[in-house]
Amino acid sequence: MLKVKVKLKDKREFTVPLPYALLHAGGWIASSPLLWKFVNNKVIQKNIEENAKSYIPASIDRKEVKKLLREIKRYRGLTIVEVKDKDGTEVVVRL
Repeated sequence: MLKVKVKLKDKREFTVPLPYALLHAGGWIASSPLLWKFVNNKVIQKNIEENAKSYIPASIDRKEVKKLLREIKRYRGLTIVEVKDKDGTEVVVRL
């Protein structure tokens, strides 16, 4: 389970747990060919309007996302992100 812990400057603290099932569903959606087709079309339209160039990968392989999430489970307790702002706000993301 991925845990996102946010501690605000006024000492309020809350934790948002993200179960692996939700991460798998998000990975499945993020690797959807239909989603990538939509994203690529929007990027192409924006590039034409602004005369700019940007690169978006064609898609993400679902098998690779599945392997990544399976591998993440092996490192439970690992702190991925730990950020502390000047105003006292802290964000910690742990596996």
